[in-house]
Formats: sequence, structure tokens, C-alpha cells
Amino acid sequence: MHKLRQLLVLMTALATSQAPVFAQGSNNYPTRSISIIVPMSAGGTADLLARNLAPLLTEKLGQSVVVDNRVGANGAIGEEIFSRAKPDGYTLMLESTSIATNPWMNNLSYDPRTAFTPAILIAAVPLVLVVNNNVNAQNAKEFIALAKASPGKINYASWGNGSIGQFAGEIFKISTKTDIAHVPYKSTAQALSDTLAGQVDAMFPTLPLVLQQLGAGKIRALALASPVRSPLAPDIPTMAEVGVPGVEVETWFGIFLPAGTPDSIVNKINQTTQSIINTPSVKAQLEKQGFRLIGGSRADFSKYYLSEISRYGRIVKEANLKSSD
Repeated sequence: MHKLRQLLVLMTALATSQAPVFAQGSNNYPTRSISIIVPMSAGGTADLLARNLAPLLTEKLGQSVVVDNRVGANGAIGEEIFSRAKPDGYTLMLESTSIATNPWMNNLSYDPRTAFTPAILIAAVPLVLVVNNNVNAQNAKEFIALAKASPGKINYASWGNGSIGQFAGEIFKISTKTDIAHVPYKSTAQALSDTLAGQVDAMFPTLPLVLQQLGAGKIRALALASPVRSPLAPDIPTMAEVGVPGVEVETWFGIFLPAGTPDSIVNKINQTTQSIINTPSVKAQLEKQGFRLIGGSRADFSKYYLSEISRYGRIVKEANLKSSD
């Protein structure tokens, strides 16, 4: 009995000594560099936001935060890589609305509803219908008339099958009863480059992505897919203003962690990012670039995220979109 009592005391002491070690892993987080996977190309809107945030997260967290672009399949390649990451907080993912469209447009090896933990919804930006300068349409009504006069002859670029750029185009087609051909590219940068060069007629990029080109007169904006005009480009009318109601398409951006990441780490990422976007100078900088900052709790983002997956499933059915597989 005496030996048994000694054994119990020893086991209790060992368990007690180990408890702080397990807790320490998340309480002291982070103790080394962090990688943010961005499943979109360098130069895109998601990449722009990530590269704004990375040095600020580095400063707040006290460890280097590095952007890691993993491009392809409208973000599904980067998401698949992220789905295999350890749930230890050292691999984050900054992804866009594409994460809600991919389940309907790709044959995925993971379920985005259960493989990822939404940490914080950072911001959203409206999409804008732009055309290259060779297109004989000075406004949205003329563009619609041009498309109706030549069914299937006018085309638009997107950054891949299932991208929010394609969804904006398909919603536009449904609302205007036009036949406009979709030309998918592997990246946002490629799609925009060919639109600027006149290889394709139109595109539905995010507003921040094309502000510089619009200002330089390299392309023309016809309508904003937003309920209200943007203070950054107040001359661009909304779709509703040009007679195309119902075409309101935003792309949002959020930070995710792998499922199973300790709550203390997820909470730290949420609170740290929230404090960054609440900083007046950062807020002003991001708003100047076209981002509408959101923030909020993990629970808010989780609810919104799941609702977005359901929403895009309904749009896929209505537009009769086909999987890229």
C-alpha cells in the first residue's frame, strides 16, 4: 500500500509538472515565425491586404509574419495545402470569398466547413465592371446593348472558374439577359493584364485593384457592383443606377486557422488583427486603398462564412454553372 501511495504521488507530481508545459505552448504564442498562406497571386487584392497586415502583425506579435503565395485553381490549391497544416498557429491563411465558392466549383479533398477555423472577417471590397479602351461602350447601357447585338461575341475575364469575378459576371448576365463569354485565367494579374491589353473585353475586378489604371485612363469603369457609390471613385455609378438592380457583389477577406487550433491562439489572432484595423492610421490607409473594414468576433465570422457557402451554392444552381473538374 505504501508503494502504491508513492506511485500515485509521483504520477500526480508528473501530471502537475506537465500541465503548464501544454498550456505554455499557446500562452507564450508565438515563439517563432508565422506564415500566412495567400492562395491568390502576388499583386491581387488578397495579396495587397496580406502585405499591408504582415508587418503590423509582426510588430504586434513580436515574431516575423511572412506572406506565402500558393496560387492556382481559384485558391483551392493554397487551401488544400493549408488543410494539411499543423493546428499550432504558425500557419495562417488569408483567403477571400473564393473559399465559399470553391466547394461548388471544384472537387476538393477537404471540407472547408470543417477543415478551417474562421478567426476574423477583416474587410470587403466591391467589384466593378471595367472594359478596355477598344470596347465601343462609354457606359453600362451601351455595353449591354453591344452584348445583346452580338450574343457570345463579347467576353469577360476572371481569375478562374468559381472565382468571385466569374460569379459577378454570371449574375450580371442573368440580370441583363445577355450572353457574354467567360474567359478564365490562372491569376488576377494575368486576367487584368489581358483586359488592359485588349485581349478580352471586360472584367469584374475589385475596385482597389484597378484604381491606378482607372486614374491613368488605361481602362473604363462602367458600373459598381455595390448598393452605394464608393468615396474612392464617386463618379462610378452603381449597377442599380444604370438600370441593373440586384448585381451587388463584394469580395470579402478573412483570416483562418486549421481546425483544432487552440482557442487561445485563435482568440489572439482575432484580437491582434482587430486592434490593428482599429488603429486610425491603418484604418485610413486601408480605406484609401478601397477596403471597407469589418472586424468582429470569431462567432460572427463563422456564422457569416457558413451562410456565404450556402448562398453561392444557390447561385451556382441558378446560373447552371459547371464544376471545373
